[in-house]
Amino acid sequence: MEYFRDPQNQIQADFAYRLGMIATQYRTCRAPAGEDFSVTLDICILQSLLTNCMELLRSMKKNERKAYFTADIGSGLVWGLRQGMIEVNTFNDGTPTSEVVLNRLRNALSHPTVMNLDVHFPSSGYSTIRDGSDSIHQYCFVNSPDIRDSGHPKRYPQREAAERGLERARGDGGMPREVGVITYDGQFCFGLGDKPFARIFKIRLTPEEIHTLVIGLSNHLAQSKEKDWDGVTIARLVA
Repeated sequence: MEYFRDPQNQIQADFAYRLGMIATQYRTCRAPAGEDFSVTLDICILQSLLTNCMELLRSMKKNERKAYFTADIGSGLVWGLRQGMIEVNTFNDGTPTSEVVLNRLRNALSHPTVMNLDVHFPSSGYSTIRDGSDSIHQYCFVNSPDIRDSGHPKRYPQREAAERGLERARGDGGMPREVGVITYDGQFCFGLGDKPFARIFKIRLTPEEIHTLVIGLSNHLAQSKEKDWDGVTIARLVA
């Protein structure tokens, strides 16, 4: 089945194309020493692609002939994403697909909190990983829907409230079947055995890896803006 081409998504496709071109054009500018903000621009563009183009992404995924969004991250098909980038993944949904990784990146970018990457239960958000230099070495993105504040799993005052929360979490997906409700710090939280549990997805990307993802994703989403696009061929639209 060919890619679905929906005229209502034309503005999204052109929007994705323009964002990719902006990312490319900025890198051709000669920024003064210490004033290269290309990675910050790429972060902004990635968030915009993952929020404003979601309907277009879903349409393309539903009708794709060659797997991109439904491919396992380890397939090597999709814009530089690979399994080794994932530092922590306690979601129980097998090897993440490209779509899953993109959704979790969107959650990290769109719902940032005051996070601490050094704790066992980091809250959702993103931050840089310091390497002792003045340059940005790496970004870390965290999606953790069961954590309200860094360092602690989400707590509930009554067991019934925790059980309702667990049912909602099961509906969202990725919650291991073995997880139940346990007492924690005088309240209640999700637990695996007698240990507190939370779904956590943590991935690290370098500035170049983020740029590769931005260009690849924007180029892919831009395909349907072409008047004679055949719905299958992925042309190089964003340099």
